[in-house]
Amino acid sequence: MAEVVIVTGGAGGLGSSVCSALAEDGLKVVVADYNGEGAQALAAKLKSEGREALGVGVDVGDKQSVEAMIQSAVDSYGQLDYQINFAGLMGRFSIADMTEEEWDRVIRVNLRGVFLCSQAAATAMRPRKQGRILNVASGRGVAGAPYSAHYSASKAGVIAFTKSMAVEVASDNILVNNICPGRTETPMARAGYTEEQWQAIKAVDPLQGGLTQKDEITGLVRYLVSDAARFITGQTFLLRTP
Repeated sequence: MAEVVIVTGGAGGLGSSVCSALAEDGLKVVVADYNGEGAQALAAKLKSEGREALGVGVDVGDKQSVEAMIQSAVDSYGQLDYQINFAGLMGRFSIADMTEEEWDRVIRVNLRGVFLCSQAAATAMRPRKQGRILNVASGRGVAGAPYSAHYSASKAGVIAFTKSMAVEVASDNILVNNICPGRTETPMARAGYTEEQWQAIKAVDPLQGGLTQKDEITGLVRYLVSDAARFITGQTFLLRTP
């Protein structure tokens, strides 16, 4: 039986690339996104290409919505093998200008969302004593960055949460890891930059903080859901400098 993966933020720039890659590899893909129409559109495209896919709307910061997402996957495909948490928000604000509402908005999706999705996914995986959860953090959660303290804090939290969860669920044969992409050509990453600033970033050597390529991210995801990674857990893979 083909394995089943949920990708939150699946209609977004990075999430959609991962959905397409894993569908190409033969997985049954649940495209989950706050933009439910976008999720359904991508699922329809994958199905038109002969893949198995389902599009669902989800608010990752809401427990009932997350549990409904997991249930949709299990009802449709009978199991859940992989949970990949790409859903996230950014915002460029100085600490002096940042409001409590802006802080809470980012933490709710980036950190609370990872907690709720990972918790619900592990509950679905535990009876079968197998599964993998892949959380998407950021180099900014390791090194920090100006004008993104809330984002950096949320991603640092994801890294610590992942390490803790990996220890807790190891006896259930559930693996939990992080990937930390650098800047990638997506609308979310470009937000807050002028075209001139963005082109300057692109011109920098990638190893010095330029752009991560999408195929580098999909390649790492493919590895972490493969048999070759069946003993890897609690790890953080930093693709680029922040």
